[in-house]
Amino acid sequence: MMQKRKYFPYTLPIIFFLVMLVDGHISSSILGLFSVPMDFTSNLLLMFLMFATFQMEKPYLVIWSSLIGLLYDSYFYNVIGINLVLLPIIVLLMYGLFEHVIPSTFTIILSFIVFVTLLSVGRVFLLVLFKLTETTILDFFARTLAPTLLLNILLIAILVVPLKKMFNVKK
Repeated sequence: MMQKRKYFPYTLPIIFFLVMLVDGHISSSILGLFSVPMDFTSNLLLMFLMFATFQMEKPYLVIWSSLIGLLYDSYFYNVIGINLVLLPIIVLLMYGLFEHVIPSTFTIILSFIVFVTLLSVGRVFLLVLFKLTETTILDFFARTLAPTLLLNILLIAILVVPLKKMFNVKK
């Protein structure tokens, strides 16, 4: 059994906020680096939320994922509701998954890929549903999902071991 860290309830909201800001800067830096019509979206916040499921109680993390989703929407999208809805739903899916799956390095990486895909598809679905964007399925897969997955696979490969230590995930 994992030992819960006592300071996390106080520090995680600050970490989530800082990671949210870093997420935006990583995404915009990569877009500025390459002059290609693609959307590289960093999902460090989602990664930290996933690792936080191993330390925090479900109600606590669902509430904080809602609040950070609200901040994310107001800061990056100027449309409230996308991450406000999607992040708590994905956090609940994370809890459900890790109740049945042992969190080894391999399963954490695969799970993160699935959660990034769900978040990306959910965002585009909501944006199209509310007529905030127009896109085709091919454009979404080629210009948004593929680059996003590539970037996030690289990030999880680099950060999985340090985050497992930080969040005290054994295996």
